[in-house]
Amino acid sequence: MVDVTSQMSVQTAATAKPSARRYYVLGLLTIIYALNFLDRTIFNVLIEPIKKEFQLSDTMMGLLAGFGFALFYSLLGIPIARVADRLNRRNIVAAAFAFWSAMTALCGAASSVTSLALARIGVGIGESAGSPASQSIVADLFAKNERPRALGIYAVGTYLGVFLGYFVGGYVNQHYGWRMAFYVAGLPGILLAIVLWLTISEPKRGAMQENFVPEPLGPTLRFLASQRSFIIVLIGFCLTTYTNYATAAWIPPFLARVHHLSSAEIGTYAGTFKGLAGMAGTLLGGFVVAQISRRDDRWKLWAPAITSGLAGPVFALCMLTQDFALMVATLALTSFLVGFHLGPIFAIAQTVAKPSMRALASALIALTATCFGQGLGPLAVGVVNDALKGAHGADAVRYSLLSAAVTTTLGALLFVWAARSIRDDIGRAAA
Repeated sequence: MVDVTSQMSVQTAATAKPSARRYYVLGLLTIIYALNFLDRTIFNVLIEPIKKEFQLSDTMMGLLAGFGFALFYSLLGIPIARVADRLNRRNIVAAAFAFWSAMTALCGAASSVTSLALARIGVGIGESAGSPASQSIVADLFAKNERPRALGIYAVGTYLGVFLGYFVGGYVNQHYGWRMAFYVAGLPGILLAIVLWLTISEPKRGAMQENFVPEPLGPTLRFLASQRSFIIVLIGFCLTTYTNYATAAWIPPFLARVHHLSSAEIGTYAGTFKGLAGMAGTLLGGFVVAQISRRDDRWKLWAPAITSGLAGPVFALCMLTQDFALMVATLALTSFLVGFHLGPIFAIAQTVAKPSMRALASALIALTATCFGQGLGPLAVGVVNDALKGAHGADAVRYSLLSAAVTTTLGALLFVWAARSIRDDIGRAAA
C-alpha cells in the first residue's frame, strides 16, 4: 500500500527545487537531443551527393540511412539503458554524446561506402546511450503531471535537430561539399559534452516517487510486458516512427527529384516547413496534453491518436498534389500533427513504469521504434523507389512515400486502444 500523503510531500519537495536549475538541465539535455537528430538528419539531406560520388542505388542509400544506423542503436540500447537504471546517468550521456559526435565527423572522412557505413554504425552505437538516460533524468526532476510538458520540451529536440540538419547540410553541402557538412555537424558536440559533464549533477533517483526499489531484469521485463498500454503504445509508436523516419530520409530527394530544388533550397524548405512545424507541434503537444490529461489520463493517448490520425490523409495530399505551395503547406501540417504525439508518448514510457525501470522502459519504446521506423522506413521507400523508377521515373519517390500515410493512421488506432488500459497501468506503476 502506498502512503499517498507521504508520496505527495516527496513530490512537492522535489518540485520545489529551484525551477531555473531543473530547466537548465532540461534545456541542456534538449540541445543534446537536438544534436542527436542533427547528426542523423544531416545524412538525409546529403543522400543525393553521396549517392552520386559512390554510385549507389536508392536501396543502398536506404540501408545506410536506416539499418546502417538503427541496427546497432537498437541492439546496444537495451543493455546500456539497464546500466543507466543503476549507474550515473550524467556520465553515460556525456560519454555517449562525445562518441557519436566524433563518429559523425568521421563520416566526412569516409573514403568508401564501407568506411561510411562503419562511421554510421558508430553514430548509432553512441546515440543508443543518450536518450533513455536523459529521459530518466528528466523524469526524476518533474512529477507525473509535469512530465508530458517537460518531455514535450525535450522532444522538441527531434525537430530542432531536423531543422538544423537540413539547414546545415543543405547550405554547407552547396558551398563546401558534403564532407565538410559532417565535420560542421559533429565537432561542436564534443565540446558540449564537456559542458554537460562539468555543469550538471546526477539527480536523486526516484525523487518524484517514494517507493523506489531496484528491480532485477527479469521482473522488470515481466512487469513492463504486463502493462497492456505500454505494449500497445510500443507497437503504435513503431508505426508512427516509420512515418517520421521515412519522410525525414526521403523528403530531401523528393524535393530534388520532383520539385527540382537545389541543395540550399532543400535545406531551407525542408528545415523550415518540416523542422519548425514539427517543433511547434511537439512543443504544443506536450503543453496541451499536460493540461487536458490532469482529470483523465486517457487524454495522454487520445490526443496523440487524433493528431496522428489526421496526419495520414494530409500527408497523402502532400505527396499527390502537383501544386508546390499546397505541397509545402501540407508538409508543414503533417510535421506539426506527427510531432504532437512525441512528448506524450515519451511520458507514457516514464509513467507506466516504476522509477527503477524508467531508462529501460524508455529504451524499449525508443529503440524498438527506431529499429522498425528508422531501420525499415528509409529502406522500404528506397526499395520501392528502385522498383518503380522504370515506370515512373523521378515520381517514384512520390508514390513510395505514401506508405508513411498508412502507418501513421494505423498507429493512431493503436493509441486509441491503449487508452482503454492506461489508468489501471498508471495505478500499478505507483503501487
